Amino acid sequence: MEIQGTWTKDEEGYMAFETPELQRLYEAVTDSYHHIYNRCLEEADDDDEAYYKALGAGYEMVTDYKTIDGNEEFVTSYSTPAYIADVWYGFDEESGKRIYTKGYIRISSKIS
Repeated sequence: MEIQGTWTKDEEGYMAFETPELQRLYEAVTDSYHHIYNRCLEEADDDDEAYYKALGAGYEMVTDYKTIDGNEEFVTSYSTPAYIADVWYGFDEESGKRIYTKGYIRISSKIS
């Protein structure tokens, strides 16, 4: 399963998604990641140790460049045992700058 679409951010910083399904999946993936990471952080009381404990459990958040649809994009990826959510910003072709108030999202299931 793969679902993709767009998102926008309002003045207060809240993200709104193209469809309710995208929003539901995004929240499920990110909430799951943050729950595990925060639990690991409470146990370890160290960011690096918490990162590796969460990673060992199958949870990771990485912000880096990734090839998406043939383009190199600056992406935040959330990975859980069941899903990968890639969130990236829009790009203004004329100015050559990222647009930080809207972008794209792709959520892929790791389970067939």
